[in-house]
Amino acid sequence: MSSVLLNSWWVLAIISGLGLATRNLSFKAVGGQIDAAFAALILSIAMTVITAGYYIVQRMSTNTPMIPDSIPLQPALLCILAGAGVAGANIFLALAYKQGGAASLTAILQNGFSIVVTLILGFLLLSEIIRPMQLLGILVTFGGMVMITTSK
Repeated sequence: MSSVLLNSWWVLAIISGLGLATRNLSFKAVGGQIDAAFAALILSIAMTVITAGYYIVQRMSTNTPMIPDSIPLQPALLCILAGAGVAGANIFLALAYKQGGAASLTAILQNGFSIVVTLILGFLLLSEIIRPMQLLGILVTFGGMVMITTSK
């Protein structure tokens, strides 16, 4: 049963969301106790250590070479771009919390905006389809973000 669930994309996405929630709450708890740039650096080091460990275990368990024979340039550059995006997200998240952003509001703005941008750029750049219900979801997400962040 658990292996079936871990092979479902939506279960993995939910688990990924738990990781983001952990990051959001941990960064908020740090608040202004340490410099925002240093907090982002510590987070990046922890991510690197855990990701490298996962990579090594995955390679060893499948008898795959540690370094592939060839690495296509475009996918490698896209991974670098993705890493730059995540680094920027973490730096600005740390700064938002240092400026006093509430965890719940900051997370909603960051993740809600990210969802909408991902859908729109997926449509424009990757030829993904935005269905009517997804378009409605985009509008509801924006409306909800406005309502939540402007409520007193």
